Amino acid sequence: MSLIRLAYASEATFSPSPVHSGVEPHVARILLASRRNNARQAVVGGLYYGNNRFFQYLEGEEEAVNAVYDRIRQDERHQGVTTLLEEPLKQRTFDNWSMKYVPLADDVQRMLQRHGLASFEPDRFDRNLCEEMISVIRDSNGVERVISDQARPQGANDGLFTPGIRKGLVLAGATLVAALLVGGTLLLP
Repeated sequence: MSLIRLAYASEATFSPSPVHSGVEPHVARILLASRRNNARQAVVGGLYYGNNRFFQYLEGEEEAVNAVYDRIRQDERHQGVTTLLEEPLKQRTFDNWSMKYVPLADDVQRMLQRHGLASFEPDRFDRNLCEEMISVIRDSNGVERVISDQARPQGANDGLFTPGIRKGLVLAGATLVAALLVGGTLLLP
């Protein structure tokens, strides 16, 4: 089989919700499903969401990438799905990323400004802008701004849970330890 790469743009059909942890909730659900499904099919790539539009880049075996893309085109959360780039690929460039996500990156805003674009409208990207966008996603290194399958550096997941959830998990853990200690002492003769 042969490797291919594919980039597409689409418009979200949902109304954006308030962002509490750095990722729009609808997009977070898309990312979780993408990461699970893409990993199974050895498809890698990156996603950017802004201005209620998606830019996604995929790499993998042709059949697997096409299967993922077919699912996306049928997904009710996407409309106006436009293929921007589809071609053979010699080797993967997004190793270890089932789906890298870069939310509202300054890098993207700078790229848009360099090209005189007032807003993020990836369906209007030419090949050069597609290549630049792919590079921005690939080269983004803000660990706190991405979701990946790679191991995160110690302390990098501080924003993973809200303070309330973090406290609840600590309390639940302490209660479990206490229950185990009490239960263990009751079993002793």
